[in-house]
Amino acid sequence: MIPRTLLFLAVLLPLAATPARADFASALAAYNDGEYQQALSELHTLAEAGNADAQSVLALMYIEGQAVRPNMGEALRWYVAAAEQGQMDAQYALAIIALEGVGGVAVDEATAALWMEESARRGHMYAQFDLGNMYVNGIGLERDHAEAARWFEAAAEQGHQDAQYNIGTLYMIGQGVGVNPIASIEWFQRAAEQGHATAQYNLGLAFLNGEHIEPNPAAAAGWFRLSAEQGQTNAVVALGLMSLEGEGVARDQEVAARLLRQAADAGNAEGQYLLAVLFTRGLGVEQDPVEAYAWLEMADSHEGISPQLAQNLDDLRQSLAGVMTASEIAEANAVARARANAIAIN
Repeated sequence: MIPRTLLFLAVLLPLAATPARADFASALAAYNDGEYQQALSELHTLAEAGNADAQSVLALMYIEGQAVRPNMGEALRWYVAAAEQGQMDAQYALAIIALEGVGGVAVDEATAALWMEESARRGHMYAQFDLGNMYVNGIGLERDHAEAARWFEAAAEQGHQDAQYNIGTLYMIGQGVGVNPIASIEWFQRAAEQGHATAQYNLGLAFLNGEHIEPNPAAAAGWFRLSAEQGQTNAVVALGLMSLEGEGVARDQEVAARLLRQAADAGNAEGQYLLAVLFTRGLGVEQDPVEAYAWLEMADSHEGISPQLAQNLDDLRQSLAGVMTASEIAEANAVARARANAIAIN
């Protein structure tokens, strides 16, 4: 995802070099301490003398209105001055300004791409990630998945968790890079260890299915649990199935029903279908064909469900229709509509 706000990454400089650098360190310290008036004075002096780092921070102050009235014209002047000297934070800021039309600046995707690439080439992690997204989506330049993969991997190597997830996905499907499941799992693990919910879910799947890694249902459950705690409903469904089958966790139908209800309430089509199965069979809940049919209808209302899920829904519908009255089906449809409205409101 392209960031929607400007980010200033603190410039990491050795503090024992020239007097000018020491002055910038003092100005940056004042800025970070919220002493904006002092920082403004010191940064102005340094910026006028050509210090690119000072110019970049000064530009940010004009955008944020810190000890000065917000002034996009002045911000752009100082960002351009810094960017033309190769200051990568300023280059990144100009890219975001052009990409998002910050402060009323006209959106210019081509200019955004030029500055984004300049910043990325100098090692700016966020620019590398965003440039990868721009190549994927053809924003300001031609779509190129190989280039996207190159920049995602560069950002991933610096620890950007979304880039780690993205390059892991590209290695999984072989887009822009050769198919490499082992590399994919390694990148998912690195992202998962940083807390990336979908990477945690994918890593759980790998451990559960033993795909290019030693099967380990307990490890799978652990990763699913971490992902589920962040609201990843597919992980909640996976934990529900594992509880239902006693794989990697204790077998407990009531826990399974509770987890699948959680996913179903969050709008997960697979969770809604599986909850319908539980109500049909009376597993972890009391058998209730009206409840089963209602959840079945909710699952079937989703667009883009897989052919297999669509077939499962049709099969269960036919089975339920054979044992339900017309009034029960009408009641189930009314329940489904009410629940769908409640989910939409929430």
